[in-house]
Amino acid sequence: MPVGDLESGLLRGAIGGDRAALAELFLLHYDDLRNYIARRLPGGLEPLVSGADILHQTMVRAARGIGRFQPAHDGAFRAWLTTIADNLVKDAQKAKHRQRRAGDRAPVDRGGSGEALIDGIAGDATSPSVRTERRDNARRLRAALSALPADHRQVIERYYLQGESLDRIAEAMGSTKGSVRAMAYRARKRLRELLGRSSQYFSG
Repeated sequence: MPVGDLESGLLRGAIGGDRAALAELFLLHYDDLRNYIARRLPGGLEPLVSGADILHQTMVRAARGIGRFQPAHDGAFRAWLTTIADNLVKDAQKAKHRQRRAGDRAPVDRGGSGEALIDGIAGDATSPSVRTERRDNARRLRAALSALPADHRQVIERYYLQGESLDRIAEAMGSTKGSVRAMAYRARKRLRELLGRSSQYFSG
């Protein structure tokens, strides 16, 4: 199937609420979008925000707005993604300027973030083939996380990736521990469906 036909089919499904189609759509554009962001992101922003941060935030914003997206022409979805990314880069630049005016130039510590832990999937390995597979799995995980509903994504990131307690998450979300536990189960099940062969990371 030509790439254009594949994208059109995935786009129709994603707009209609198919989260698996949305995750595949993100994967289809992942490398191109990552390279685009790398070219657009000024080096001076690195202590404040990374290319991986912008990439993940771009997909999250796209996931939130996909139901309202109207593809006016071929390439419209890619153009929409790059516009979102450009806006996020501009926001980061404004934040950097505000930080300088305030006299606070300390870098933001993202060591405990879900993004840092996702990157750990692609960490040290014994062979190039294993490292390549882990990097591919990390890419799929980012795309699948971005395609999840916001509450499910929050539970996955906080409970499974950052290791927060159910009590703490329930308090932050204004819910009960039992409700969060049930949501975590549903979110993990849905994420495993989206991940396919990479689902071993959430099989426990």
